[in-house]
Amino acid sequence: MIHEEMTKSIRAVCEKLLESGTVDLIIAYRGGGLNDLQVPYFAKGPSDAQNIEWGDRCYQNIAPYLHGLKKKAGILAKPCDARAIVQYITEQQIRREDVYIIGVDCAGMVDEDGKLRPGCPDCTVRKPPLYDEYIQDGRILPSDPRADGIKTEKPETEEGGLEENFERFQKEIQKCILCYACRQACYGCYCKECFIERDQTGWQPAALDAGTKMTFHLGRTMHLAGRCVECGACEASCQSGVNVRYIIKNVSTFIEELYGYRAGMDADKKPALLTNRFDDREIGFLGGPHA
Repeated sequence: MIHEEMTKSIRAVCEKLLESGTVDLIIAYRGGGLNDLQVPYFAKGPSDAQNIEWGDRCYQNIAPYLHGLKKKAGILAKPCDARAIVQYITEQQIRREDVYIIGVDCAGMVDEDGKLRPGCPDCTVRKPPLYDEYIQDGRILPSDPRADGIKTEKPETEEGGLEENFERFQKEIQKCILCYACRQACYGCYCKECFIERDQTGWQPAALDAGTKMTFHLGRTMHLAGRCVECGACEASCQSGVNVRYIIKNVSTFIEELYGYRAGMDADKKPALLTNRFDDREIGFLGGPHA
């Protein structure tokens, strides 16, 4: 029932925006996907707004569709989408005035079996941090600390020693077939040419070596340092069951604790790794942080 009510509100807002010419199109979702999946949809006229749907199967992050768009676009943005948009703005990939954000509360997305999608169980942001129009989910109370993006618990960390942690990483890497689905699904991987493919030949050996796979995953982790919006798209897209998202989460937590920066929460705040100050905290060699 709540999704039907939210859908009505969303359709009314979208129809008004398209009728008034405030936007040229709206990026949202519609039904009709496999197993009742709600898929990305481009509404280009007022009548198209009636095809828009909102529900707990709208899990694809649709912020990447803003890349290279030459029109004023409206976009239906749940919290992780909105955080991705904020990052695009801070990284100067899009201009704030070129996008109209219809922010939507999110209580979590599910798969066809009703299980929460990767990223949703440990999500700490239930309300979009940036929006022009806001659609509320009555199930998310203002008293919920996650409504303001406050972390209520620390993410999964590596508790073991160096050898134990490396063994865990190796087990995950063994599953990888280097298909790059995680990269393609990630909002933050928008380079025209990926670092892993710059010196690559036009063919690959049947048996991929572990070193190449480690280079890709650790390199991608470093490229997402302080940029991950915790949408879980990388893990969800992997058909081999590889989960190295825990490493990215640990790096994100490390940057938040060290520099006080969390990706996608403030469009006026420069990303931690894009700034340099003489009073930045530094890390001692093989030691803990110090001022």
